[in-house]
Amino acid sequence: MPIWLNLLLAASAGVAAIALLASVVMMATRWPGDLGSASAATPASGGNAGSTPSTTDAVLNIWPNSWTHDAPDRPFTADEAHREMQVHRSCRLDGCDRKAVAFRTLIEAGRVTPDTSRRPY
Repeated sequence: MPIWLNLLLAASAGVAAIALLASVVMMATRWPGDLGSASAATPASGGNAGSTPSTTDAVLNIWPNSWTHDAPDRPFTADEAHREMQVHRSCRLDGCDRKAVAFRTLIEAGRVTPDTSRRPY
């Protein structure tokens, strides 16, 4: 295969990879209220069917909430606590407030039964 053809194929693959990456970034950062998005027809959380999502709702939907090991601002539901336990599985209970709150939530929900021969929770 001639070298010019190899270079042409490599260049086109590079352009395609950059276009794919750019489209993924654009989809990840698009606001829910943008025109043409499927979520624009969906009502905002707690809002009426005709309302548009607020900036706060959009930001909460974009950024993950488990980058921190601090205690949460509000109590976890049992499903959220289960997810946080998975996210923080490498953390120790005494070193990660978020995991400790999630663990207590799962105990209260009856999803976890701690080993009584170990330290009290």
